Amino acid sequence: MTTHVLKACPETIQGGIIAPHAKPVRTIASGDTVILDTWAMWDNAGGPSLDLAQALELRNRFRTEGRGPHSLTGPIAVESALPGDVLKVEIQRLEIADHGLNLIFPGGRSRGLLSDIFQDAELRHFELDRRTMTAKFGERITIPLRPFLGIMGVLPPFSEEPRSSAIPGNFGGNIDCSDLVVGATLYLPVFVEGAGFYAGDAHAAQGSGEVVQTALETAMTAAQLQLTVIKGRSIKRPWAETPDHFITMGFDEDLREAARQAVLDMIDLLVATQGMTASDAYALCSLQADLLITQIVNSVNGVHARMPKAIFRPGGQ
Repeated sequence: MTTHVLKACPETIQGGIIAPHAKPVRTIASGDTVILDTWAMWDNAGGPSLDLAQALELRNRFRTEGRGPHSLTGPIAVESALPGDVLKVEIQRLEIADHGLNLIFPGGRSRGLLSDIFQDAELRHFELDRRTMTAKFGERITIPLRPFLGIMGVLPPFSEEPRSSAIPGNFGGNIDCSDLVVGATLYLPVFVEGAGFYAGDAHAAQGSGEVVQTALETAMTAAQLQLTVIKGRSIKRPWAETPDHFITMGFDEDLREAARQAVLDMIDLLVATQGMTASDAYALCSLQADLLITQIVNSVNGVHARMPKAIFRPGGQ
């Protein structure tokens, strides 16, 4: 197995657009490891010197251009990946920059949950202590840092139009699932030859829901990911596992439909991996699965179902 280093630069990023026909910037073998970095928001303009007026100007320009604020490192082609396969992404190491920010957009231009109440724009800068993995929120609050990549995905089918990086889908993309920390594994359905994996939107911390529309936004100085193609098994949407949980996901403008997708996929997963009947799996979801709002601010909402692994005897089927 080979380890590849992929540095974010104008030649290796997609600037706020997920384009099905994007050409790979690197080709690797199944099972290889990639160490990549990611830029901060708005083509790496989201640094400590950014002021509120500049942030709003950047946001308006990117939206006018039909772009999301994210710079996506990739796409990376994985040899042997074909439509109908699954791409396994093992998250082995995540190292963040020493600065982060959080932005509340003005009410009329915000998808924040309470944008009708919080009408004024606000920008908060944070110093990220990479030794203690904490950040101060004012004088009395210390936030633990749990870094993750808000965006991990594959290229959508060729039949789809390019889209803003803000909008997630069955291909993954702007999932914003805060469970995808080091030690987690993400599984993505493959829609095009080579898969076309990309990553970005580094978060130092985020609550489930991401209610103001931004998390503790930062850059990733190193993200070590192992990419492996799985043959002989197809999935509809991304799912994940951590040492403690199975996680399935749903994406829809309708929050209830997103929840339905997450539960249906959990049922499918339990039937496939634990030898359960569908009705037993449905009942178990009611008894043990937590339904969490992944994010409610990306136009297409996200819900994930989290099932504890500890209740199952080792060995599955």
